[in-house]
Amino acid sequence: MFDFDILDSKTYLGESGFYLNRTNEIVFLDLIRPSLIFYSIDNKILTKLNLKLKKPLGNVYPLNDNNFIISSYEGMHIYNRKKKTLKYFNDIRKINELDDISYNDGTISKNKLWIGLSHIKESKNLGYFGYLQNKKFVTIDKGFKVSNGPAIDVKKGYLYFSDSSKSSIYQYNLKNLKKKTLIKFKKNQGFPDGITLDNKNGLWVAHWAGGQVSRINLNSKKIDFNIKIPALNVTSVTFVGKKLNHLFITTAKIETSKTHLKSYKYSGSSFIIKTEYTGLKIPYYNMR
Repeated sequence: MFDFDILDSKTYLGESGFYLNRTNEIVFLDLIRPSLIFYSIDNKILTKLNLKLKKPLGNVYPLNDNNFIISSYEGMHIYNRKKKTLKYFNDIRKINELDDISYNDGTISKNKLWIGLSHIKESKNLGYFGYLQNKKFVTIDKGFKVSNGPAIDVKKGYLYFSDSSKSSIYQYNLKNLKKKTLIKFKKNQGFPDGITLDNKNGLWVAHWAGGQVSRINLNSKKIDFNIKIPALNVTSVTFVGKKLNHLFITTAKIETSKTHLKSYKYSGSSFIIKTEYTGLKIPYYNMR
């Protein structure tokens, strides 16, 4: 049903895939061995750039000027791709959060930089998420150990968020922020991590400790199908390619035992899978 391309990305904790439609590239991160990774779809060349930022990294956001915002334990920095330099940008955390809270998943919608924050040890419900707009951060929800997602459907007015520690995905109404549980996964399905949307009312989910990606039908609120991935810890999903009909998947080698590696030998690799679906376009962020 699906054709796989396997990228030997060697990510200890791969995350945060974004499609760069201007250059037909994919950008993503290794959170634990801090690096910014580019993959040219045209040339099939993977380039990994080491970053002098304290781990863990959080997310990467493409900017309109071809630079990138990268979040990490040290706050948010702007990476100038041409000069290969990092410059401090901002930190939305309060002073008393700097030791215990770090950045994690995020996304972009028009004029909004969506930011998730997690407890550094993922053991206390101190995480939260929201958006940065005009240098002001607005909190949408809080009380999470780990903040994953979100995925946003601006036209339909919904936001989706992964509460990984509770094995749940929530749906928020963007007008009134009313929240409801979309789905709760069973223990043997792993934990919901990164998510993305297609244009046929489907939500795609990466399963940490589940070795798969699933598609949730947002009408029925049930899983349509699963795609088995030869990596135990699947971390993020996003649509890529000029037609946005390929799924890019990151995985992690961290927390994969030697026994598991026999069955999941491509843990730490990344995958490109052709689908019959088209993803929703995620814009570049306009700093101005």
